[in-house]
Amino acid sequence: MRSFILTFFTIVFCSVFLGCKTGKHLTSDNHTQIIVHDKLIPVFKPADSTSIRALLECDSNGRVVLSWLDMVQSENARLRFKLDSMGNLMADFKVPSDTVFIPGKDSTIIQKTVQTVEVEKELTSWQKFCVVFTVVGLILIVLFAFFKVRSILIKA
Repeated sequence: MRSFILTFFTIVFCSVFLGCKTGKHLTSDNHTQIIVHDKLIPVFKPADSTSIRALLECDSNGRVVLSWLDMVQSENARLRFKLDSMGNLMADFKVPSDTVFIPGKDSTIIQKTVQTVEVEKELTSWQKFCVVFTVVGLILIVLFAFFKVRSILIKA
């Protein structure tokens, strides 16, 4: 009888302390990612200009005559003018739009927060067996103790 009790307590001791492991704690990670884009940045050049200075005179016939002309124009400005015999001066300035594109870099910072949720792990078949065996063993111990105490009380 003594060997039975010793064997029984050894099995209970082993199943209690060797049956289950502690779980591992999961940690959450924060990731920061920097994305750099190459892009062209538009830079607008200032408007161009043109300057005209002219001396207009009348001749003996009453017509307008251009005596001298001083014309200064920038590289991109186009000047057209016309002086007719009646003295009408028509000038047309054409300035094309001028935009210079300079290469540049644009950076975007993306911060990702990953949350991890702890999920209870499924028990293996061995762990399920240990749980059931422990419950059955505890019930048997309680019944054994109950009948042992009852038999001692009946004898007395």
